Amino acid sequence: MAASLASQANAIAWGSLVLAVIVIIAGIAWGKIITANAEHEARAMAKACADEYIKEWLSKEAPGIIRERVDLIADATLGSGNDADAADEIGREA
Repeated sequence: MAASLASQANAIAWGSLVLAVIVIIAGIAWGKIITANAEHEARAMAKACADEYIKEWLSKEAPGIIRERVDLIADATLGSGNDADAADEIGREA
């Protein structure tokens, strides 16, 4: 009878140990899955926020920047405002 109880206690101890190892491995795997999912969601949210911020900034600033560039190009235009005619005119003068 004593041997039977000792054997049963030994089996319960080993079963508890195996169950504890399984729970630890499952916990680590679950943590990795949750971390990867959270990182993916954080990247998606950061991209969405950045896209929204860039879109808002461009809607406010882009027209002014384009206007400045067009003014610079217009200032650089030679002669009558038509580059082809201005080039012909410079060619004739040379």
